[in-house]
Amino acid sequence: MKRKLKIPFALSKWFHFEFWPFWFFYIPMFFYGFYLAIKARAFAYFTPANPAMRFGGAFGMDKMDILSNLDEKYVPKGFVGHSNLDLTEIKKLMKEHQIEFPIVCKPNVGERGVGVEKIDSEADIAPFMKNKNEEILFQEFIDYPIELGVFYHRYPISKKDGITSIVRKEFLTITGNGKLQFSELVKANIRAASRISYLKNKYKSKWNQVIPSGISYKLEPIGNHNRGTKFLDGNSLINHELVAVFRKIAEPLDGYYYGRFDMKVNSIQDLYEGKNIKIIELNGTNSEPAHIYDPDFPLFKAYKVIIHHMKLVYEISMENRKLGVKPDTFKDIMSALYKRTFSKSA
Repeated sequence: MKRKLKIPFALSKWFHFEFWPFWFFYIPMFFYGFYLAIKARAFAYFTPANPAMRFGGAFGMDKMDILSNLDEKYVPKGFVGHSNLDLTEIKKLMKEHQIEFPIVCKPNVGERGVGVEKIDSEADIAPFMKNKNEEILFQEFIDYPIELGVFYHRYPISKKDGITSIVRKEFLTITGNGKLQFSELVKANIRAASRISYLKNKYKSKWNQVIPSGISYKLEPIGNHNRGTKFLDGNSLINHELVAVFRKIAEPLDGYYYGRFDMKVNSIQDLYEGKNIKIIELNGTNSEPAHIYDPDFPLFKAYKVIIHHMKLVYEISMENRKLGVKPDTFKDIMSALYKRTFSKSA
């Protein structure tokens, strides 16, 4: 019996655009963005899309600040504190905000899931805080079984609104067969290929154990693509009923018109009824219609979807400009990027 040739992940990923580097995938879109900037006569044509968010939510937005505008029933309990807090201070704040371990910790200003960790106990706090110098968002861990990213937009003048993307998230998981070791199951999963060292350290006590048949382990509780989560096209969930739910959720968000609600929900039925929903993050113009990263989604169709969303940003921004919202300047953006880069490396 011939053995199937296994192509190394470093090579095979180039045949699947979901694994391409962010900057590489978006090269064709830079030209369309340049066209829209010329058409709008503003380099940062996108920043008026969300006046409530710094630079329209392109980068540098305060996660807790925007979440605090939502009805508290939709938001996980949490607080923001500096990374120099000691364990005693953190436990005191957790008690004040009525949250217990496990919790989720992440930079309060950050993008693309970088630096997000589930903290299971007091012992995990110190390793997470090590070598950090930034504001940290501490959130209760929401154990609802379904995680989604719902892309909702609304126009400030015409009042048109809609949902243009829903991504369903399938967490990085392995299941034992009674023959292979934990390490072998991890290495056989293409989505774990770039995380082997991290996972080996995290699961070192199980690494060389044979996993019994049918026993599953969720390797990553954080639903980010760069953490091994599989993104699936959930657009079949979109209907008028769901748009009405998000119209109500977004109602108190003054100055927010475009972005993705990253959330957990107890069931799809609850989603349509607008209950048992917890919004983990609210993103702005840096949001992606993440359903395009479904393994079966065609590349050119993905670019068509992105162009549609870039056009939405342009149209919403132009309506806000009619209401007196001005785009940020090139100088403002470059200055903020410079400060952000060097403050991170300090």
